[in-house]
Amino acid sequence: MALIRRCIRLPVLLVHTCVGVLCILLAVGWDKVRGTQPHLGLSRRFQAFWCRSLCWLFGVSLEVRGERIQSPVLLAANHVSWLDILVVASFWPVCFLSKSEVRRWPGIGAVATALGTIYIARGERNGSGEAIEAMSERLAAGRQVLFFPEGTTSPGSQLLPFRPRLFQAAIAVGAPVQPLTIQYFSERGDCSTYAPFVDDEKLLRHVIRLAGEKETHAVLTLGEAVESEQRGRNELALLMREQMVEVINPSMHERA
Repeated sequence: MALIRRCIRLPVLLVHTCVGVLCILLAVGWDKVRGTQPHLGLSRRFQAFWCRSLCWLFGVSLEVRGERIQSPVLLAANHVSWLDILVVASFWPVCFLSKSEVRRWPGIGAVATALGTIYIARGERNGSGEAIEAMSERLAAGRQVLFFPEGTTSPGSQLLPFRPRLFQAAIAVGAPVQPLTIQYFSERGDCSTYAPFVDDEKLLRHVIRLAGEKETHAVLTLGEAVESEQRGRNELALLMREQMVEVINPSMHERA
């Protein structure tokens, strides 16, 4: 059955991705003509539909738990897979912080840039400083910004250490910080081993493997927002991580 699912899904996914990229870019152009910000206009509606339909094609069902605050907020999320972007964008028009390599991806990079993705040049001398400045500007302009403090993907059943430096973006403008825990479950209800994109696996190989999975359930859990004023970035990172650990592994949180 996995082979049959791949044979059906992969050609449809290819066509859907190409059409979606074209439609979103055209919608961004239309929003510019009308003087509308992409996250408030037609391009955002296309983005949400495109992401939701891609999740559906992959057999990914979506669930949100908790409430997202409506004011400008820095969302700190754990990072499991490239699917995280589709799942989150299905619900909210956030500005993502992404590695600079995404900018050069055919089609996807153009869409990400047009929709306001912020890029961080990892390994460059002032890459983090420039990213913090761009994130702060978006927050000051009333946007909601999402980043992954782990810095890379993890299996989903545990968290990697957080890198606190980018929390400075919220401190700089006095914006609150809210944790977002992303989890993927198999049809049996246990932690999915197919959704995580880890161990330097090639993107195409992972897409093919995931396309064979019958069903994946994605759960987004929003935690309690924390004010950044009079807090350091290390403290904010610790508070966010504690809330995420409580969601992913409550027994671990009790022992901490």
